[in-house]
Amino acid sequence: MIHEQYTAGSLAAVLCAELDGLSEIICTGVSSLEEAESGDITFMVNAKFARQWATTKATIGIAPTDIQIPGHDASSRALLRVKDPNLAMAKVLALFDTNLDCPEEGIHESAVIASSATIGENVRIGPFVVIAEHATIGDGVTMSSNVRVGRSCTVGSHSILRSGVVIEHDCVIGEGCILNANVSIGTDGFGYCPTADMSGLMKIVHIGHVALGDNVEIGSSSCVDRGKFSATRIGNGTKIDNLVQIGHNVKIGENCVIASGTGIAGSVQIGNWVQIAAHVGIAPHCKVGDGAKIGAKTGLMHDIPAGEEWLGLPGGKMKDVLRQWSSTRKLPGIISELGKRNDQ
Repeated sequence: MIHEQYTAGSLAAVLCAELDGLSEIICTGVSSLEEAESGDITFMVNAKFARQWATTKATIGIAPTDIQIPGHDASSRALLRVKDPNLAMAKVLALFDTNLDCPEEGIHESAVIASSATIGENVRIGPFVVIAEHATIGDGVTMSSNVRVGRSCTVGSHSILRSGVVIEHDCVIGEGCILNANVSIGTDGFGYCPTADMSGLMKIVHIGHVALGDNVEIGSSSCVDRGKFSATRIGNGTKIDNLVQIGHNVKIGENCVIASGTGIAGSVQIGNWVQIAAHVGIAPHCKVGDGAKIGAKTGLMHDIPAGEEWLGLPGGKMKDVLRQWSSTRKLPGIISELGKRNDQ
């Protein structure tokens, strides 16, 4: 795909940025400070990264309005001063998005679509897609190859389903969602109980469904189990990384971010704007309040009040856990000192 040609001046206008330098510099790409070449745009979030501006080959930089940029030559390069460099860079990346792996508009001849399914306008349905009975597909939906949408599912307008996505029966996908490769929505929950004679385990069938809000994104190979009864729910705007497991009847609020490798057990309730780092494990029925933050590799077995930061295994308040870790590191020295005193 050939992009519209952008200059430092036109990017400043798009980003509502203050321009410091040459407006006519042509932007040829986007890169990191370390890997940038002449013509690339890069970004700096704080003074630590700003010190690399003097040595990077990038010719356009995005920087906060309130920090000094050593080595800036306004006669040969350009700085775009903004309040939030991360947000500005996200907007620039969107301008350069290629969307290379996207089916052509229309329905591929190999797709299998039930006669009772409802298909919206301007859809892109790729090779070997299967859409089952009574499913409803909204306008502008994109489905890459080998997607399967189960019976009586709904996929909201302008959602994107990458290759290999499976949505089981009766599930609801909101508008503007992105499900990356091999995501599974609505698989049977992990539920078993011993048989009466203790000869084995009896599977507990889950008759609920999954409901995703609008603008939810789920990373590759993540799985959201259907509810045992009623729904497993994920709120508007929540973003979930790769390889995340969400158990049956979990309720996740709006605008949460959940990093890779996290496992959330059944019936957990998570509020709005919660941040969960990588490889967190959350025990069944725990409640996480609005705005809480959970550090990487935390094993959470208790409720977290709104706004608190927790860490560790078992999880605890971050400041308390960090104090414990600091004390533990001192133990060898303390034990050695005590040993010397006893030898005297």
